[in-house]
Amino acid sequence: MTSRQKLINELHLLNQKLENINGQSRFMVYNANPLRFAFYNFLAGTLHSLGNLFGTVVVTAAVIYLFTRLNLAQSFTLWFQGLLESTINQIIPQLQPQNPFGI
Repeated sequence: MTSRQKLINELHLLNQKLENINGQSRFMVYNANPLRFAFYNFLAGTLHSLGNLFGTVVVTAAVIYLFTRLNLAQSFTLWFQGLLESTINQIIPQLQPQNPFGI
């Protein structure tokens, strides 16, 4: 075996050991101080929730502002009335009044 092959083999072994250490270090951080780990997870979850809430409030406020500026209430009301009338006429057909005098 040449010195080059020995060096390559040693580098492979070193990389494997580093990968093992890297995988174990994550668990060492978790187990080093469980209370600190729990606190950081709680803090991260709380901030994530607050960020979602803030984003939802901003988007909802923007949509409400746009709808108030567009004044779609009257158009929506007319559309909804037409929809109700057509639905009711299909479900309950209107009876034509009969003229008793034949006129």
